[in-house]
Amino acid sequence: MNFISPRRSILDRMLLASALGALISTAVSAQAPARDPKPLAVQNVAVEGREGSYTLLLRDGRIAKIQAASEDLPAGYTSIDGEGLHAAAAFMDASAEAGLGEHVIAVDQDQPVETDSGVRIEMRRANRKGIDPSWTAASAVSLDEDKAKQWAKSGFSSFVAAPSGELLAGQSCLVLARGVAPRDQVLHTPVFQHAAFRASGDGYPSTLMGYHAQLRQFFYDAGRHRELKLRYEAEGNGPRPPHDPNLDAALALLDGKQTLACAAESARDVHRWLKLADEFGLKIMIVGGREAWKMADQLKASGTAVVLTLDWPEEVDDPREEKEEKEEKKEASDDDPEAEDPEETEQPEEPAANWEYEEPSGALLDKRLRWEEMRDSAIRLHEAGVTIAFGSGGEGASQLLEHVTELVENGLSRDAALAGLGSSAASLVGGERYLGRMAAGAPANLCLWSAPPLTEDAAVRYAIIDGHLLEFDVKVSSGEPPAEGTDLTGRWTIVDPDDEDDDPMELNLTMDEDGLVKGSANATNPMDGTALTGEVTGTVHGTQIEIEVEFNVGPMTVVFQMEGEWSEGAFAGDTTLDLGGQQQESAFEAARIPDRRFR
Repeated sequence: MNFISPRRSILDRMLLASALGALISTAVSAQAPARDPKPLAVQNVAVEGREGSYTLLLRDGRIAKIQAASEDLPAGYTSIDGEGLHAAAAFMDASAEAGLGEHVIAVDQDQPVETDSGVRIEMRRANRKGIDPSWTAASAVSLDEDKAKQWAKSGFSSFVAAPSGELLAGQSCLVLARGVAPRDQVLHTPVFQHAAFRASGDGYPSTLMGYHAQLRQFFYDAGRHRELKLRYEAEGNGPRPPHDPNLDAALALLDGKQTLACAAESARDVHRWLKLADEFGLKIMIVGGREAWKMADQLKASGTAVVLTLDWPEEVDDPREEKEEKEEKKEASDDDPEAEDPEETEQPEEPAANWEYEEPSGALLDKRLRWEEMRDSAIRLHEAGVTIAFGSGGEGASQLLEHVTELVENGLSRDAALAGLGSSAASLVGGERYLGRMAAGAPANLCLWSAPPLTEDAAVRYAIIDGHLLEFDVKVSSGEPPAEGTDLTGRWTIVDPDDEDDDPMELNLTMDEDGLVKGSANATNPMDGTALTGEVTGTVHGTQIEIEVEFNVGPMTVVFQMEGEWSEGAFAGDTTLDLGGQQQESAFEAARIPDRRFR
């Protein structure tokens, strides 16, 4: 059977290939045995937070010793040269929707309703649409070797596998990013209960008011269930409590023994969760947090932590930059004694009237400032003293790393960012014994970077997960300006060279003299045939071209990363599709429109 049609687009075929590859690799590699790592010495390496050069001695999955690079190497160790590399504790993703199998909630958990018995005077106690707090992510861990490598390549050794999309979706677990059997991947379970103002499926509830009513009714039912159990066990009288794992699971929330991780992007949703927590005495944490900075005082006062998923909307152009460029050009012209006097130059003809609507500069600036507020939510929360950590949500590890690095460039202290990916995050999820430390006796979960992590051009050269070594190729940019004649400005078709009938993706690009590339992309949604528009960013150094294209496909973000070489007016190379942490590689060729030689 031919699963992949030759007429499909690059996006369509790569999405299907990713899905099929995940099924095959999960069945084959998820059962790989967990072998003990060999003793390893990393020599001549810089260590985050320390001055000088060191040798890391790793044995039995732990850091046995951190010694000066000048000390002799003990016998029995395999060594690698870490000169020029920076060692740091591996990161942890505090909330990821990846790595889990399917979860279906059984809605009707009581006898069918008698529709001919008249008007009901009470709410059904077992209508469980969106309610399944007893479900554990540890029972459905599904992380194959290829997926695990993508986490490690971005500097992560572990993540919290978080059920999502339901009122009470279940309990998360802490997962090690290694392609081994699920029982060897789960580090700690359960971590949190997870909640959202959403519920899949038809019927009640389907509105925000209904979601609130469903949650409050369930917590009241759980409180009644607790009272019935106490009376029945202590006194032996009263109604017999039902065997109900969901109500039993809710007791840990009502007793404050487990944290409820609440999905909330808007300030209003943050406020709603805080009020619900206050009503039932719940211990909560906010996940998402675009507008959480607006509730910083309330979050600080209640001791509520925030896991920021950094799921920003498409960046809004800054009109201030255009204004500054015009002023700089004017100043340069005024300072140039050879510049022509505008009164002596021939005045151009008055341009034809332009009847296209142009948004006022004030409105454009307001949109930009609102976007910056969402981006900088982590900075404002940290300044207010709120505990923060970072999670990828429905995105991938590479996007999370990119966004945290961008936050550091825009004002978040690097120490705070490292803590949000390391020690603070580990403490928040109860994973201190596994993560976030670079000290003798700590588990060997660390990465060797080409530059200090969260700085420009930092990339993972080696990842050591549970003492096991992974090696990655790091392409270092030459830093040189674009080679003469290399110009990406214009429209391009992007195709797979192995299929001449491929329906191409189209890019509309502009490139400045420094090699910075911006633009848009057009493709077809393989799911429903609708048009997709994506954002393009990239750089050109010499003849080396790096381009990233980001599409929003429903609730998912699909990212194409292209690395190519310019040659004779076109460019070609390799592309990687990143779909929520899962990656698929292919080749590409680009030709200018209207060049139709690929048709």
